[in-house]
Amino acid sequence: MSKRILFIFAHPDAFATGATIAKYASAGVEIHLFCATRGEAGKTGNPAQCLPEELADVREQELHRAAKQLGIEHLYVLRYPDGRLDQIPPVELSEEILKYMDKIRPHVAITFPPHGISGHKDHKAIQQASWMATVSDQNKWLDKLYYITIPESIAAHHTRRIFYDADELITTMIDAPETREQIAEALLEHKTQNMSIESVYPGLYQGDYSRIRTKNYYILAWHRSGLTPHFPEQDLFEGI
Repeated sequence: MSKRILFIFAHPDAFATGATIAKYASAGVEIHLFCATRGEAGKTGNPAQCLPEELADVREQELHRAAKQLGIEHLYVLRYPDGRLDQIPPVELSEEILKYMDKIRPHVAITFPPHGISGHKDHKAIQQASWMATVSDQNKWLDKLYYITIPESIAAHHTRRIFYDADELITTMIDAPETREQIAEALLEHKTQNMSIESVYPGLYQGDYSRIRTKNYYILAWHRSGLTPHFPEQDLFEGI
């Protein structure tokens, strides 16, 4: 039986978990991405890659190309309003997640932490819905829910304002230095987001991949067994 991971995010990019996605995909794990919006509230790029009214379609196309680079085989893109996920009843959004879980039967799910890392209200909304889906009696398949996060010790080196978690809360670290170029190629597919990408990864467009993070840090938020695995984990499937 193949192992399955479900990534649950708000917008058409997978910047934060690229190393994890690429590492597990290359190992034959079935990777699914649930994306709640098509990113139509974002920028069109500099220079502009499309008209504003075309952005949703273009960003979804970019997502498909980036997903291919990382090894994501299955995409489920919804059309909730970008920038207004917090206005969607959490129960409705959680039911969409549950329906997809019931279809694919994932062993592990990954989403944002409650603070959303950037603090974006869409990130917070998708976290809340993911948690509700996970703890629902209707969740018959999921074994573990993780939050992707940034440890405090690493956040100290960030120039942008972000939310983080204390180092002692980190339960799991996935280290995949071999995925650096793969992540870069995926990032470069998001042409409409070139300004944001350049601000996070200066020099990327000039071939400097050194700032790409190939270590992903997680907090195990929920485990079906209720048992505490041996920490720190180096495998998302530990204890399953």
